[in-house]
Amino acid sequence: MGLSFEMLLVTSCIGALQSAFFGIYLFTVRKGRTIANVLLGLLLLAFAIRISKSVGYYFSNDHVIPDLLMNFGFGTNLAILPLLWLYLNAFLKKDYHFTWTRDFVHLIPALLSLALSPFLTDYFWMNMSGYATSLLSVVAYLPFCVGLIIKHFGSLTKSQRMWVISLTVGVTMVWFGYLGNFVFGLVPYIASPVMFSVMIYFLSFLAVKEGAFLMREVKYQSSTYTVLQIESCYNELQQLFSRAQPFKNASLTLPKLAAQLGVSANLLSETINKRFGQNFPDFINSYRIREAQVLLGKSSNDNQKIATIAFEIGFNSLSVFNTAFKKFTSMTPSAFRKSLRKE
Repeated sequence: MGLSFEMLLVTSCIGALQSAFFGIYLFTVRKGRTIANVLLGLLLLAFAIRISKSVGYYFSNDHVIPDLLMNFGFGTNLAILPLLWLYLNAFLKKDYHFTWTRDFVHLIPALLSLALSPFLTDYFWMNMSGYATSLLSVVAYLPFCVGLIIKHFGSLTKSQRMWVISLTVGVTMVWFGYLGNFVFGLVPYIASPVMFSVMIYFLSFLAVKEGAFLMREVKYQSSTYTVLQIESCYNELQQLFSRAQPFKNASLTLPKLAAQLGVSANLLSETINKRFGQNFPDFINSYRIREAQVLLGKSSNDNQKIATIAFEIGFNSLSVFNTAFKKFTSMTPSAFRKSLRKE
């Protein structure tokens, strides 16, 4: 056995082991455990089985492995992209709830193939396009995953952005490694397990360093407010902001806004958190920044100082406005204005 063979074996094996360890850990933690973490744990366990199948196939004599291991590997292959999609929904949407009618359907193909594992053969996966179909699921899910991240990107912290981007890019690279090998013959089969090992250890590093996978913990789990109360507050809040634009008041606070609505500050805070996925300052600033974008986009305001616009929409500091604007748009107000003029 040569050194390169040993290195490939060790590198590809440790990725599967680390993924299994990480997934099991997410099921054992108590503090901060949410549906997002459960889905992430399932995703990592599915990957661990998939990679184990690949390692077993690549390093076995004549690439022959038991049918049951092969079927489990291919079956979990059908679950990886759907689990990534469900996890991103749970992580990015604070009001997300897993529902059987809407979400479980994504996992039915994987569960069916796993249930049929004792009966399926290599002929089904290779000659009846079972494996190719599972690989092409990336076409169905990846655009929606990317679109979901883009939609919620502004509400994430820097570490959360790094987390979802790293996870999605890592899964995509591993997936295209398998696709590139089987469909196009461009890369060796073992490339995907090796890439996965790099990915899982980088994700583990992020998780330990930032605690990113636990940061979207659901608040108000012991809420005393009913769904009807929160929905009513949400509707009244939207109407007030559309009609009176209270966010333009620089001295606006949570208690003052709650008084305008005739509700308690706690109910308003919970409504903003659950329905908008933001805390109060970010919620107010999101409206202010959207208004700033409208004003900066008007050619009639080209001679208007940015500081004047900042004060007009409710900021009492230009530096605070610049920081908030960059947080929500990833560019400064002046750069945003210039980009519009170029267009």
